[in-house]
Amino acid sequence: MKYNHIIWDWNGTLLNDLRLCVTILNLSLEKRSIPAITIEDYKKKFLFPIKSFYENIGFDFEKESFEDSNVEFHKNFEKNFKTLALQPYAKETISSIKSLKITQSILSATMQNKLVEQVSFFSLEPFIDNIVGLQNTPSGFGKEYEGRELLSYVEVPLEETIIIGDSMLDFNVSKALGIDCALVLNGHNDYERLKNTGSPVFKNIRDLFSWLKQT
Repeated sequence: MKYNHIIWDWNGTLLNDLRLCVTILNLSLEKRSIPAITIEDYKKKFLFPIKSFYENIGFDFEKESFEDSNVEFHKNFEKNFKTLALQPYAKETISSIKSLKITQSILSATMQNKLVEQVSFFSLEPFIDNIVGLQNTPSGFGKEYEGRELLSYVEVPLEETIIIGDSMLDFNVSKALGIDCALVLNGHNDYERLKNTGSPVFKNIRDLFSWLKQT
């Protein structure tokens, strides 16, 4: 196997939260008399920064602050988090990679304390070497900044490191960090957007792992 450091995204990649995110978002849209969004449209439009995505689907931040709507979403997410499951094949794949003595990290745009809490809920700590969320991140930098910090203390060459995600953000972070990227379809962006990155795209984590073992 070519890679000795696997960096997993969390939301949408390991955590199966797409339907919950769309449900919560539609509650916010209904509250503001904005038309609901389908899962298909969400996957076509979802992007970072989140503020741009919200504006694209109808939020008006001249009438309210983005911070208020963002807090509203996260409060609802935290309230419902424990109803979620991991993606199919996620835990067994992480366990199998651990048995190969390959370093694994989780890199997420979730706040650090919340990320640790969520990963712990699914009892993944024994398999994961580094859990990295947003902590002392300079405003506007997010996953790219925390990713650079992660790479600085994990002693694995960049060419042996890959980020696995479900969205354009993960691809953009991989380019900024100078590492490879693979993408799965079980998350927040659709096939066309992921395919257009030029990165390998897989139906699910099981298919991804089969490919990893052949690299």
